[in-house]
Amino acid sequence: MRAIVFKQFGAPEVLQMAELPEPVPAPGEALVRVAAAGVNPTDVLMRSGQQAKLMTDLKPPYICGQEFSGHVHALGGASTRLKQGQAVMGIVNPRRPQGGAYAEYVCVPERSLVAAPENIDLVDAATIPMNGLTARVALQALALPPGATLLVTGGAGALGGYVIQLANDAGIAVIADAKEQDRALLIRLGAREVVPRGEGMTAAVRDKHPAGVDGLVDAALIGDAVAALVRDGGGVVGVRAAQPYDTQRLKVTWVSVLNQITNTESLEWLAERVRRKVLTPRISHRIHLADAKEAHRLVDQGGLRGRVVLVP
Repeated sequence: MRAIVFKQFGAPEVLQMAELPEPVPAPGEALVRVAAAGVNPTDVLMRSGQQAKLMTDLKPPYICGQEFSGHVHALGGASTRLKQGQAVMGIVNPRRPQGGAYAEYVCVPERSLVAAPENIDLVDAATIPMNGLTARVALQALALPPGATLLVTGGAGALGGYVIQLANDAGIAVIADAKEQDRALLIRLGAREVVPRGEGMTAAVRDKHPAGVDGLVDAALIGDAVAALVRDGGGVVGVRAAQPYDTQRLKVTWVSVLNQITNTESLEWLAERVRRKVLTPRISHRIHLADAKEAHRLVDQGGLRGRVVLVP
């Protein structure tokens, strides 16, 4: 099979096409013929070497790609959930010997797969698992009741956008920061208030919520400067363990999607929210697998308002 690999850490130029043996599923696993693979910031961190400490037990070539969609090509045994040819979406930890989803085929535990929502195409479906699972875990950690106030940073991005949509569906009042050109997008996603990005955000939030908001999902990795806008005893969710927050005053939780790789129930829950149009995928670029270097350059540059997706 063809796969995009890298043998050393570095710029997008280290990515190259290679021929590798087609994986064979073991009992409890499924082999998926990949239709699309999302390109996420975590892939950039992996390729650049910023996750090298998590890869010391691995040998090159490495394969990025944490979320994907496709069709079940083969099963490692009898399955009560999946059948050959079924359209699925799934998630994988690419920091494993078999690597990730930048390939024509990927082999994963059956529990990492669910039926793809029928109301979107498979390229859209590939953008749901990683950020969708992270958004759900973040909201579960905060456990905010309907009517509570939630501040979301980075709302125009994939993770922030999914948090806004899921929180809005749960009856939580979302305040999101945005550049002026993104205001309409965040309102459409479900934010009840949009405050300026950067300078001016603190005053805008304090003006309407002088005691502070009930919770924060800091998808933009701003840190204590924005956590200061949460009321005493309120909840904060961080998405990078190295990001510090004032844990003396706040209830801080750092979430990782790696704990959700085989959470079939949550994947099913997300698929149902897509069917109900609570979650709406956003794609900025569809790029052929062979052009993975260009896909990584786009993610490196930032400022995207949708996912870059590789299509084999």
